[in-house]
Amino acid sequence: QNRKALGLSGNKVTENQAIERLNKFMGDGAVRNITKLADNNNGIINTYNFKAELAGKQKESVIEADVSVIGGNVVWYLYNRETGDKTIDINKAMEISAKFLKERNYSNMKQSYYMQNDGIATINYAYTENNITYYPDLVKVKVALDNGEIVGFEANGYLMNHTKRDFGTPKLTEAQAREKVVRGENIKSSGLAVIPTNYGTEILCYEFTGKVEDKDFLVYINANTGAEEEVLIIINTDEGILTM
Repeated sequence: QNRKALGLSGNKVTENQAIERLNKFMGDGAVRNITKLADNNNGIINTYNFKAELAGKQKESVIEADVSVIGGNVVWYLYNRETGDKTIDINKAMEISAKFLKERNYSNMKQSYYMQNDGIATINYAYTENNITYYPDLVKVKVALDNGEIVGFEANGYLMNHTKRDFGTPKLTEAQAREKVVRGENIKSSGLAVIPTNYGTEILCYEFTGKVEDKDFLVYINANTGAEEEVLIIINTDEGILTM
């Protein structure tokens, strides 16, 4: 409850300024008739909650969005609609979502996991810098697989956690950390990553990807202590790639 949104900066914006920010984010002329539904003052990320009509649609199409009071960032938006027959694959959806983020100044974002459900792909991105993946700095983009339209966006993780970090040089080398992995001979790839804890802190780890008995896994070894911080199984199905 005492956490601060580290990724927010700037001054407070007025309701009209927030509307301008939403207009710019969605693209000039993409929305019209923006009206405020509520002021969401939750104490962490205070927002203006808006609804707007999408322009150029044959029938009424409404989106809902939250814009932060500090800085005027779009925290999320959602366009709920039925989807038609699938015309694009997940690779095209990833290409579209990556372009969408880059155009909105979300740079150095690495695609990680995704899920396909009801004709919509939800793709997760994490911030990267100096070959370190920062999983707390998470952004999600929803792409409709019938026409490639962006129907959802959520940056709460990024806005809560994104800040300049300095973890220093790891005390362990990658080779030393690899020795801590059980069945380490099956490791396929590795790299540095920052993972969140249940206590609102972050840990610098070596992330190892491997396979045991036809199951893909992720192991996170603390880059300073060598402790095994987390083990995840990668679930690869027709619906997507997730971890548990």
